[in-house]
Amino acid sequence: MLYSELCELLGTLLGERNFAVVDNINDKIIALGELLAQFDNIGVGLIEQLEDIAKKIIILQEEISNGRVNQMMQQVLRRKLYKFHEVLVHDIPDDRILKFFLPYNASMWDSLESVWMDAAADPACDAIVMPIPYYDKNPDGSIREWHWEGEKLPENVPIVDFRTVDLKQVQPDEIYIHNPYDDNNYVTSVAPEYYSYNLKECTNKLVYIPYYVTNVDTITTETIKGYAMQKVWLYADCIILEADKVKKLYVDYLSQLYGEDKREYFENKIKATGSPKIDKAKRTKINWDDIPSDWLSKIKKEDGTMKKVIMYGSGLSDVLQYGEKLLDKIENSFEYFKSKTDTIAILWRPHPLIPSTIYSMRPELATRYEAIVEKYKKEDWGIYDETGDLHRSIALSDAYYGDDSSILNLFRELKKPVMIEDVDIMN
Repeated sequence: MLYSELCELLGTLLGERNFAVVDNINDKIIALGELLAQFDNIGVGLIEQLEDIAKKIIILQEEISNGRVNQMMQQVLRRKLYKFHEVLVHDIPDDRILKFFLPYNASMWDSLESVWMDAAADPACDAIVMPIPYYDKNPDGSIREWHWEGEKLPENVPIVDFRTVDLKQVQPDEIYIHNPYDDNNYVTSVAPEYYSYNLKECTNKLVYIPYYVTNVDTITTETIKGYAMQKVWLYADCIILEADKVKKLYVDYLSQLYGEDKREYFENKIKATGSPKIDKAKRTKINWDDIPSDWLSKIKKEDGTMKKVIMYGSGLSDVLQYGEKLLDKIENSFEYFKSKTDTIAILWRPHPLIPSTIYSMRPELATRYEAIVEKYKKEDWGIYDETGDLHRSIALSDAYYGDDSSILNLFRELKKPVMIEDVDIMN
């Protein structure tokens, strides 16, 4: 745990006979500060004390380099370190719970956010957000391009650099993930060290929360089969789902898949306590100061009143299922909506992984899809939303039109009108 690392590193500092002349003393001070930064407000307060000690060490080293040895200052610093150790032990007890949250795609952070917020507000818990890298795949499964989206997370979410943390060494009490696919995704993959079966070796409790929300009214066994066959259902110690009906379907299918003797095992690990995505959707309200000016110019009428905003959603499954026909439908829908801009503002939000999915699984569609996107942007009659803030756009929108997707289910939860497009109908 981080607490053990803190105490070990501080013990090393206190054990130095003449720490002011040790070459790597400042490296140790910096490392100690980086660990403390992960303990929220308590850690920040201790860092201020540590910075004062570091400044005095620099002064000591300068004096020593000039041939002077200040024994008095050295004793003062040692007493400061002992006092620092007492504060550390008192304010950061070793029974604190350490939780790591590992988002990979910033647009999916909402599937973890409310759980992180509760953990961050708990005085007995240290909640660490560590965005992890992922890569797009070539059609042959090889690595095409790496991504890291930590800078796209909300500004109020402090993050830790994954390159500075060895989870196997840290051994957090709990690790939270939203990626279920491990090595079973044809389009993208998180770095292999973050697959569920590897993370299981790094924690006492691996928690999986899906990045999607299902339609509780229409969900069936066929709907969940593809998700239920992923390895995370075996390696996660706890799985959070949005409703009892969804849990029952998963328990029934997983018991059929792995044996009826596993039913109690899945009953215990799957919890129907609700989806953080739904929490986020209900919590988010429109903040007009946060709406980009180029969006506002398309939403406001000349008389200052607002147009109706319709989110147009394009999902992954329809791209794979319908191919060229879906692209025909998108172009046809745009021609229709373009004629209605006096009363309606269209906010097009395609799934962020559509380009990667097309490149990997439908490369013949890539050129045409890119042309559709570029034309839509260039003509600039509608809003193109490629931000990581899905819920701002949901709050802004009055209704949803488009593919049957997880976003549509969030609109249903908010009692906003939805309409699923039919690719066979052209206006």
